[in-house]
Amino acid sequence: MPRLSPDQRQQAIGRLDAGQSVQQVARAFGANVTTVYRLQQRFHATNSTCDLPGRGRPRVTTARQDRHLVHQHQRDAFETAANTARNTFGVHGQPVSARTLRRRLGGQNLVNRRPA
Repeated sequence: MPRLSPDQRQQAIGRLDAGQSVQQVARAFGANVTTVYRLQQRFHATNSTCDLPGRGRPRVTTARQDRHLVHQHQRDAFETAANTARNTFGVHGQPVSARTLRRRLGGQNLVNRRPA
C-alpha cells in the first residue's frame, strides 16, 4: 500500500474537517483506516501532517556501501578491519570506524578473529 503524499495528507485532513468519516477518507485514498486515524491524531497534536523525526542515529553507510565493504573485505581477506576502515569513507565523507566495519561484516562471518 503506497504512502500518502504531502498533498494527499492535506486533502485527507480537509475531508475529515469537512465531516467525512475516517473510513470514507481511507477508502477514497486507498489507505488503511489506521493510517488515516493516526494522521488525524498527529495533526491534532502537532498541527502538522509532516512525519515525525526518525529515531536513533543515522547510519554512516548506505546498503550499497555495506555490500561494497563485504566484497572488498572478501577480496583482501587477510586485511584487518581497522585498515579497511581507514581506507573507507561513508555518507557525506564521514570516516567509517573499525567497529562499524566489524558490525557490517559480522553477519557474513568474515571478521578476522585472533587465534586462541
